This record gives sequence, structure tokens and C-alpha cells, in this order.
Amino acid sequence: MTARRHLPVLHQASTTPAADAPSSAEEPPAWHWVPLGTTLSVLGFALLAQGAAALAVRILGRVYPPNATAAQITALRAARPAVAGGVELLAAMVPVAALLLATGAGAYVVGRRGAGTNARHGMLSAGLTVLLLWAVTGRLGSMLLLVPVAMALGLGCASWGAARRAAAD
Repeated sequence: MTARRHLPVLHQASTTPAADAPSSAEEPPAWHWVPLGTTLSVLGFALLAQGAAALAVRILGRVYPPNATAAQITALRAARPAVAGGVELLAAMVPVAALLLATGAGAYVVGRRGAGTNARHGMLSAGLTVLLLWAVTGRLGSMLLLVPVAMALGLGCASWGAARRAAAD
């Protein structure tokens, strides 16, 4: 194996480190936890999405038969509109709940593990997660309605995580 070669280090006239340059022992800035929390939230949602979709299909299967045609669905909706509407609403809320669970978990990690983070960082992480998924889903307008809900949830979860971090210290 060849020996490692290192770049030469140029010494500055001043021996005091610059005030802006972080030392290697310092933690990264707190804002770095915002994209990290977003990444954790997207990963968590990716893990939950398949189960949420399967549950939504099972819920819809209580009213609609498998492989139902548009005419069959229209007939079932006309026969029992309240039941069909309730089941469709419940099936639509399952992936929304999975998304909010994932954003809350990511915001909690930001508040709990991030050195110097506060509830605002978790709130921004949750909002960024929903905006990212809004862009990925083809800019569905209904996804934008979840941004303030996710941000409020992220604020609460990050506050909880920061309180747990403070209690552990």
C-alpha cells in the first residue's frame, strides 16, 4: 500500500484562529439540522407509505369491490353516499397521518439530538418536508394545506425533543 500524501499547510502570520472559522471540536451550526430532519422525515415517510397505502386499500375494500369499474363505483356512491364518502375520507386520511407521523418524528430528532437547536429548527424541518413532497407529487394543491399543520406539529415535537435534551443534560 502506498504512503498517504498530504497537502502542505501554509502558516499564517497570526497564530490566533479566525473568529468565523469553526474549530474541529465544535458542533456544526444548528441550521444544519433542518435538512437533516427533512431527510429523516422523508426516509420515515418512505418506510410508512407502503403500509399506509395497503391500509387505505383495505379500508376502500369495505365499500368497493376489487377491480371495480367506474360505473360500479358510481352506483355504489349513489346507493350509499354517506358511507362511501366517509370511507373515502378515512382512506385519504391514512397517508396524511403517516406523513404527519414522519414529520413529527424528524422534528423530534432535530430537537432531541441537535446541539443548539430549538423548536424553530424542527418547525422548519417539518415544513420543508411537506414542501419537498409537494414538489415531488406534481404540486398538488391539497399538499399545501398540510404545510401549516406539519409546521405546528414540528414545533411541538421539536419542543418536546429539546425539553428531553435539556432534562438529560
